[in-house]
Amino acid sequence: MTTIKDVARLAGVSPSTVSKYINGGHVRLENLEAIRQAIDKLDYRVNPFARNLKTRRSRSVGVLLPSISASFYGAVFVALDKVLRERGYHTMISCYSSNHGLERDYLNYLISAGVDGLIYMPEDLTADEFRELTAGRSLPVVQVDRMIPGVAADAVLTDNAEAVRSAMGRLIARGRRRIAIIAGPKAVLTAQERLAGYLRALDEHGILYDDALVVSGELCFATGYQGFLKLMGSDSPPSAVFSTNYDITLGVVTAARERGVQIPEDIDVWGYDCVNICRMMTPPLPVLHQPEQELGQKTAEYLIERLAGYSGPPRLTRLACELII
Repeated sequence: MTTIKDVARLAGVSPSTVSKYINGGHVRLENLEAIRQAIDKLDYRVNPFARNLKTRRSRSVGVLLPSISASFYGAVFVALDKVLRERGYHTMISCYSSNHGLERDYLNYLISAGVDGLIYMPEDLTADEFRELTAGRSLPVVQVDRMIPGVAADAVLTDNAEAVRSAMGRLIARGRRRIAIIAGPKAVLTAQERLAGYLRALDEHGILYDDALVVSGELCFATGYQGFLKLMGSDSPPSAVFSTNYDITLGVVTAARERGVQIPEDIDVWGYDCVNICRMMTPPLPVLHQPEQELGQKTAEYLIERLAGYSGPPRLTRLACELII
């Protein structure tokens, strides 16, 4: 069986240098290529079980997401997974389908599975529940896109409130005053922050709040579809609709087309996340684009820093969204 010593001998480096390469450490460029060629020639394979016993590290990271089907979640995962793989980590992913019980179960499972760290997009857990499930386990956790208030862990989020406030200002500048919003569940942090941005914009521009123009529901197609029909069926329908989620926007656009409502001639519709779909429309829908790549990369980098020994206070990073018109 080929060993690290065999690889080191062929590459002309020390066994410790090969070990550093295998475990994601920094290796000089000239040694890097020599080690790669030696590994390929000898067909060397790491024995993960032996390595885990020696290092007490699994070189695996748990990733807990609401879903992987929506393009936003998928893009964030691909970005963070790439960074982790480049540093020698493998990901173990679970999706809880916006189910509170599954969210608890999968969080407990990933922690118990022996992962070195956890990347977590929370939805419905309280700080008390999180502390209960993680009690006595020194596991670095980085929250992405959302965070649980009161949980002392790194978090990488987008500036949801500011993004919506700024976009609303542009929409109001077009002469729209009766603007509806279709938001996600009130318990989800991103939905709360996007609604806060909507309310802040109304206040800044002297527009009275109208409860009939606010629709909340699950982050799904049906919420947008049914919400749009409800808004347009009212005695005083809106002149614009601000959708705050990819699936919700698809529901809004589908309902509008089925009812013969012309966008933007009859009503303005602005979206969130679904850049590809919104840009394919004629004319294209204005859309707030979240920096999925940067979200995933920064989240993975924070976790790697924690795994490398960083013990500073929890960090909160907010990334700006881009309004694409």
